[in-house]
Amino acid sequence: MVLELLTLAAIPTAISTAVGASEAVHQQHILDDEAESEERQAPFYLDVYCSAKSSKRDEVHGAMIVLEDGKLKLWPKDTDTNLPKEYENDDSPPPHPFTGFYLPFPASDLPNRPIPHRPILGLVSTVPTPHSPSFSKPSSRSRKPKLNWIYADEETRELRYGPRAEARYHVVGPWDWTEDDEQGLTLDGEECLVAVEEETGGYGWAVYWDREDDRLKGVGMEKERRVLRCSLERRFVKGGRTAIEVE
Repeated sequence: MVLELLTLAAIPTAISTAVGASEAVHQQHILDDEAESEERQAPFYLDVYCSAKSSKRDEVHGAMIVLEDGKLKLWPKDTDTNLPKEYENDDSPPPHPFTGFYLPFPASDLPNRPIPHRPILGLVSTVPTPHSPSFSKPSSRSRKPKLNWIYADEETRELRYGPRAEARYHVVGPWDWTEDDEQGLTLDGEECLVAVEEETGGYGWAVYWDREDDRLKGVGMEKERRVLRCSLERRFVKGGRTAIEVE
């Protein structure tokens, strides 16, 4: 009789637990669908805007973001094509333009994530491939273009690109867009990206994450290199998405 009473008493708790788990799963599906919406996955380029009062401003303002040597760099934009400008007196193809979109970073690589949780919105881009023009459109017979994850290096703060196995150890998001116009690129809720002059000559600028909004003073960067605040803004790719593979 006592066992029967204990069993009956446990039934409401079991039902409540099951309902709670089901609701948590349902809410997780809603959050996942929002993060994977078509709007989030519309591909775009990144243009650079800079209003800093600096003699170097013209090297930054009006440029676009390219992927080269594992990093996100600034490159002059061809005013006719709105793609990376070709090298002067050089037959080499210009660098590969950032061509990406938002995508949730795999939860399996993010420990201690309860359910439901808002997915960490990552950022991916097509990457340069050997022996091919940097921004040619893939034909129906060519291999699917590969995507890498964009991340901020935990130590150096530079923005880099790489496969998931590499990116997971650094800051992979959340990336998003500015609330007022949905154009400006944000990381961790802020437009906190800066251009850093790694080499002089106009082609040596790279993008860094200015987490403390102090032009990288906290990591000693400003003493070594010129740092200019800038914003990166989306410019949608005509034609939409192509088949892709995410690494």
